[in-house]
Amino acid sequence: MSSQKESWLDRLDRGLGKVESVLVVIVLFVMLGLSSLQLLLHTLFDSGIEWADIVARQMVLWLGFLGGALATQQGRHIAIDAASKFLKPKPAAVLRVVTFSSAALIAAAMGQASLRFVRDELEAGSTLFGEVPAWPFEAIMPVALFVIVFHFVVGVVDSALVATGRREPKAEAVEEAA
Repeated sequence: MSSQKESWLDRLDRGLGKVESVLVVIVLFVMLGLSSLQLLLHTLFDSGIEWADIVARQMVLWLGFLGGALATQQGRHIAIDAASKFLKPKPAAVLRVVTFSSAALIAAAMGQASLRFVRDELEAGSTLFGEVPAWPFEAIMPVALFVIVFHFVVGVVDSALVATGRREPKAEAVEEAA
């Protein structure tokens, strides 16, 4: 880590990334355990847990959204960005301000749409199985999308500080430009 003082926004972003990492591990292990138990029960006893496959599918949804948020926090999200590889750090930071701002706006629109979807599911009384409501399982969509927005906003702020010369570029950004 550089000698620059870390802002509260950077600390919050990093802390949120740690929470996301822990949740990914927990959801993955529960999903694998549930699926393994289901397989074992089907193989040995020709039976199973009625709701296990449905819950496992919902956990895949959670893994996808949590993984997307974590990838964004770590700067490992999908990016079509050949130009910044050839730019010096400050112009590359300006480009990141534009691309991260655009990505944040798109993720916010998707988050708003998914929030509306979850609200509609709640009002409709949709269930996954039996009397278990669907909306708590689907709530990961707006939550993760708004977390992704936060991560992109942190990237915009960081890139704007680099572009204006008020912060040194992170080591990986300098290495990419070299």
